[in-house]
Amino acid sequence: MEFYVWYWILFILIIFLVIMQVVVANKFKKTLVHYSSIGNKANITGSQVARDILAKNGISNVIVIKGNKEGIDHYDPRKNHIMLSPSIYDSSSIAAAAVASHEVGHAIQWGKKELGIRFRDTLAQPVGIISHIGSVMMNVGFTLLIFGLIFGSNSTFGTFVFWILVPGVVVYGATALFQLVTLPIEYNASYKGKKQLQAMGFVTTQEEKDATKKVLNAAALTYVMALLATLAVFALYLLKLLAILGSRR
Repeated sequence: MEFYVWYWILFILIIFLVIMQVVVANKFKKTLVHYSSIGNKANITGSQVARDILAKNGISNVIVIKGNKEGIDHYDPRKNHIMLSPSIYDSSSIAAAAVASHEVGHAIQWGKKELGIRFRDTLAQPVGIISHIGSVMMNVGFTLLIFGLIFGSNSTFGTFVFWILVPGVVVYGATALFQLVTLPIEYNASYKGKKQLQAMGFVTTQEEKDATKKVLNAAALTYVMALLATLAVFALYLLKLLAILGSRR
């Protein structure tokens, strides 16, 4: 199959995946809002869920703090804290318990010194540096491309395209690798969180179990869509680069 056919296939796929990212993100928000309005039977807040699970697992060096805005729930292994959004920290909803347990799941991963999360942490800084440098190079390349289109020749155009595509392949390749490593870690944190909620009696009914699963699965799906979109863009850049290299032989 000709290169240009694959271009169109990947281009259409990227558009589809971008749309799906929006759909999945909205689905997660709606799921979170819905189960944020339903209280858990244990009547326990997200912050207390986190503290109790930490204590149960013998993790005494991690504190639970309230963030100053929504959507910032995370575990920071360097600062040894779990930060929860105000609506998660103070709420005794099913969603709050689910999100809090997921973040503690990451703390448990670190407490057990699991290979996956340590590898992801090792990747984080170099991937960030690569992405920054690559993005700068791509911006310079696009600027040169504009000048090349106005003043340059076809060969100049090809050169500029080449120096846009090379950093593009590196940036999206590194990002895809990081997202690929992240995905099983996120699913595992959710698994650990759900297991702790049930073992400690915070989630008892089948309705609560199903609701917790829906919240965490909806969140995990956003990571899946992000990875697929990144892989599609990476493939598009790589295909174009290979086409140019092939034409120069």
